[in-house]
Amino acid sequence: MKVPGDVEDAIFKLEDVEDQMKIQDYISELHSTIKGLKGEDAEEETAEDEPMKDAETPAEADAGESNEGGEAEFPPLYSSGDDFDKAGDCKMKAADFKGEGKWEEALEQYTEAVLAAEPSALLYANRAIALMKLDRPKAAERDCNEALKLNPDSAKALRTRGKTRLVLEQWEDARHDLSAAQQIDFDEGVVEDLKMVSDKCMEIERAEAKQRVEEEERLRKKAQDIREAQEAAKKEAEEEEAAKARASGGMPGGMPGGMPGGMPGGMPGAGGGMPGGMPPGMQGMMAGLMSDPEIVEAMQKPKVQEAFQSLMGNPMELMSNPAKIQEIMADPEVGPVMQKIMAKLGPGMGGMGGMPGGMGGMPGAGGAPGGADDDMPDLDDLPDLD
Repeated sequence: MKVPGDVEDAIFKLEDVEDQMKIQDYISELHSTIKGLKGEDAEEETAEDEPMKDAETPAEADAGESNEGGEAEFPPLYSSGDDFDKAGDCKMKAADFKGEGKWEEALEQYTEAVLAAEPSALLYANRAIALMKLDRPKAAERDCNEALKLNPDSAKALRTRGKTRLVLEQWEDARHDLSAAQQIDFDEGVVEDLKMVSDKCMEIERAEAKQRVEEEERLRKKAQDIREAQEAAKKEAEEEEAAKARASGGMPGGMPGGMPGGMPGGMPGAGGGMPGGMPPGMQGMMAGLMSDPEIVEAMQKPKVQEAFQSLMGNPMELMSNPAKIQEIMADPEVGPVMQKIMAKLGPGMGGMGGMPGGMGGMPGAGGAPGGADDDMPDLDDLPDLD
């Protein structure tokens, strides 16, 4: 017959261990008396109530259980038996040995009591204390687990298991057990142990928080380094592109079509080159044009490119077409640019091969028949290219 949990707790709360043992013995005697009164019928009922046992009983299995911590084999658990008289005698002897500090002998007697009759949570908890005194914390933890299966609210089992887990450095579990035990039955002697495991748990939590922060900082710095590397690569590519543009004539991307006479980079719209190649001194004049930012900017416009191509590609044909010249010069977007270009080219135009007579005879520059100069832009301010 199992002792109710609340009765066990009441027994445990007694300060004197001998009083506890007397009550346990009295309960054992009651069990024996009841059994004797019932006779054979009680034995048959007990046999029917007991579950079928496997070939290997729990006690046989647990008796050989060991662990990785180097402890001796765990003591056996209860399997079967109802000799409560023997169990009571063993518990009394164990209490005596416990009072004398003879923990080996106390453990032996507690084990005899466990095997003699169905043990209580208190008996398992007491054996766990003996195991702790013999520096066998894992076996003690196992006995506390068995005690708590029988009585989950056993403060003694919780307290003892908390101390075993403290020794095993299972800080969070130890804090849980000791806190639960203090809520059930406060013990002044546990305060220091609970404080120590709580401090350990706080240290672990702080270390974990610090590790999380450091990991987040590492990831943030890695992302920043990647962004900076990408920006540096982009800037380097832009600088290389700008350097190539400067080397090809100062205009980004170059000037498609090539410069007359084969100058690399070229000026927009000047494709095809000039017959006979670039005249002597032309390279210097073209460099002078390209040094003027206004001309460089204007050359990006298609209409200006087309007019410049007409001038540089076949100047004689352009000179012989006053209407075309009038159209170019009258265009507010093209005319001023062409005047500026012709002004810069003017001093060297006299020696350009393939342009005999220079540009002095341009129609409309003076004396054009039929008063054509009335509708033409005034070109008197341009230098005489002869």
